Amino acid sequence: MNILNSELACDVQLVQCGELVSASSILAGERIYYVTVDAEGGKKKKKKKKNFAKPKKKKHRHRKVKLATLKLYNVDNKGVVQRSHKQCPQCPQGVYMAKHFDRHYCGTCHQTFRMDEATIKANLEAIKKQQALKAAQAAAAAPAGGAADKAAGGKKGKKK
Repeated sequence: MNILNSELACDVQLVQCGELVSASSILAGERIYYVTVDAEGGKKKKKKKKNFAKPKKKKHRHRKVKLATLKLYNVDNKGVVQRSHKQCPQCPQGVYMAKHFDRHYCGTCHQTFRMDEATIKANLEAIKKQQALKAAQAAAAAPAGGAADKAAGGKKGKKK
């Protein structure tokens, strides 16, 4: 026991059948002893939680549009079906080109077709009409007194 204590800097105990063994009975007979050692050390210091200066950037998530294929086709009064988007000639079938006001653009092969000046002007006029309709609908949907009160510069329920 003393030899073990002098070599190790920690407490050593010998156990047999669940009882501590004294130093005098160690050499008496062939027995199996279990050594328990109290090791030094322990739990490390708790790390400080990281505080970031900027909040994490949100990832862009693709919004799924239900029945999105209906936007790719138009049906006339006669029942004739027409594609509203142009198909890309280089890509396989089913790849449609994005329709901008001045060009058609393929997102997979990056091919671009420019439109002539007359169609560009017509498309710009159609876009302006759509924006005017949206603004009129938004103004009709908004409460009548709410927008005027906010423009006057006062908050609702503010004490004077």
